[in-house]
Amino acid sequence: MFTRRALLAQAAFLAAGCSFLDSSTEAPRPRQEASLNWAVSDFFASLAVSQGMSALEKYRRAVAELAEDEDNPHGFARGRYSVALRRIGTWPDRDDFAALLDDLEADLVTVGSYDAQALGESGVLLPLDRFSGAEGRPFDQVFYPNVLAQFQRGALYALPVGVRPQVLYYDAARFRREDVPPPDGSWNWEALIANAAKLTERRADGAVARWGLATHSNGLWWALWQNEADVVDLDTLQCRLQEPAAFAALEFFRDLVHTYRVSPPLYRDLDTLIYEWGTPPAMVYNFPPKRPSAGEFRIAAIPRGQVRAVPVYGELGIAIAARTADPDASYRALQGLTNVMQQYVNVPAQKEAVANLGNYRKDLRPEEVAALQQSMEHGHGWPQTGFQYRAMRYLVEALVDGEDVASVVNQACSIVREYQQNDG
Repeated sequence: MFTRRALLAQAAFLAAGCSFLDSSTEAPRPRQEASLNWAVSDFFASLAVSQGMSALEKYRRAVAELAEDEDNPHGFARGRYSVALRRIGTWPDRDDFAALLDDLEADLVTVGSYDAQALGESGVLLPLDRFSGAEGRPFDQVFYPNVLAQFQRGALYALPVGVRPQVLYYDAARFRREDVPPPDGSWNWEALIANAAKLTERRADGAVARWGLATHSNGLWWALWQNEADVVDLDTLQCRLQEPAAFAALEFFRDLVHTYRVSPPLYRDLDTLIYEWGTPPAMVYNFPPKRPSAGEFRIAAIPRGQVRAVPVYGELGIAIAARTADPDASYRALQGLTNVMQQYVNVPAQKEAVANLGNYRKDLRPEEVAALQQSMEHGHGWPQTGFQYRAMRYLVEALVDGEDVASVVNQACSIVREYQQNDG
């Protein structure tokens, strides 16, 4: 719901947009500098890059860079605006977000993809579609379309800044000890099984001392998508898990756990095994920057299935608050801030920034940069609907427990049908 201040700001914007009808014969006036406020938060993992800076310091650096660069077409001088930071200390409930932005007098705000969709749909954020191509290229030429889609619900409500593609973390020291070559772009599912078996350490009694692989702490989207399958057809909302390709993908995962015994039969305690117990599997699927705490873990692209398909989570974006009194100046600032923030995130959202990732991420080896670039090139947008998550959570938990794929698929499809009935 719009607050009174937001409605007044919107009215002022509409009035300003029509003023040219009354002044067409007047000489153009110089554009006045707009004083804008940017509401920022340090809650985003995308900002967790080992650069020796806090999240707040990264925001400050971005603002300072725009203030100092007089030649930047989207900077302070040429854009005729200035930006002050307003820090969000505690992330509010969505119902309270409009009031928070009013209290902070915010024109711009950092948001996650889900908040961008929900807040935009409720009128708290300004739709950005009318700016596409203004003073630059269309959004889908600058950003990866699968990432843009995660900030859309009918309209686009934020420009993405930082993303998190799923990668394979591997313990380089353990690979050396077992004389296993590091994973590279040639690995497929068969290579994954073979090398996970070599890296699984077993005691004399057959019990596992250290697992070779863990792929399921963030669901099995990778397995379905790499087999050209999915949970549901988003156009018809029909369950797709009964298709042969989906069956095969789920069978592959079940075999990792119960046939080949290279992956732990854990669900709720999996993160504890990986991040707290000190003996994580030799290979782990996860989203940067979070990596196992014990071991010499490096980054590689996840092995391909029938096709290359990598889940990519668009985590951090910047939006324009609907309450702003100067949408055009806010958009100029949005362009400038989005561009300059590419260097301060774990993996940037702009195509050009990803192509130059090695210049930003000096902490990565060249092969790791190449792995992230390949992952972004084959990225699939992270699912956006709650019922997909409910179905996926059930799939993983039931398969880890050893239930047969046919029964698991039937129950997961029942979850999808229940959503259809309730939504209808």
